[in-house]
Amino acid sequence: TCRSVTNESTAWCRALADSSTATQERIWLFRLALEKHTRLTREAVAGRGVDRHLLGLRMVLRPGEQKPEVFEDPAYSYSSHWYLSTSQISSENFTSYGWSEVTPKGYGIAYNIRKDSLIIHTTCIRGSYGLDSDRFAQAFETAAIDVRNMLLSETKEQQ
Repeated sequence: TCRSVTNESTAWCRALADSSTATQERIWLFRLALEKHTRLTREAVAGRGVDRHLLGLRMVLRPGEQKPEVFEDPAYSYSSHWYLSTSQISSENFTSYGWSEVTPKGYGIAYNIRKDSLIIHTTCIRGSYGLDSDRFAQAFETAAIDVRNMLLSETKEQQ
C-alpha cells in the first residue's frame, strides 16, 4: 500500500491553489513530491511500507491480547478507510481494465500510463454521499492537462 499524501505533495497542491506561486516553484515542488512518492512506492513494493508493519503487528496479537493504542486512535481508523482506492497497469497491451471503490464513501480509480496517453477509469456509488464519477473524471482530466502544460512550459523556457 502506498500512501500518497505527504508534506511534499501537500506543499505542491497548496502552490497550485495559490495563483501567486511562480511556475518554476510549482515545478520544483512537483519534483520534490514526485521524488518522495517514488521512494515511498519503492519501499511499499519491497514490503517496507508503513501499512505492512501495522498489519504485521495486528497479526501477531494473540486472541484476547490487548491491542496497542495506535489501533484505537481515530487517525488509524480514518486512515484505514480507502476513500480513494487506485491501481495501475503501465502497459501498451491493455486497452482497459476496471477497479472499484472499496467503501461507499469513496472512488475507485484504475489508470494506465502509456507512452503517449493516460487512460483512467473512475467508479463510485453514484448519488451516495454526493459522489459523481463523471465529475471526478473531468476534474482529473483538467488537472492532468494542467500538469502537462506546467511541465511543457519548462521545456519551452529551456529552448
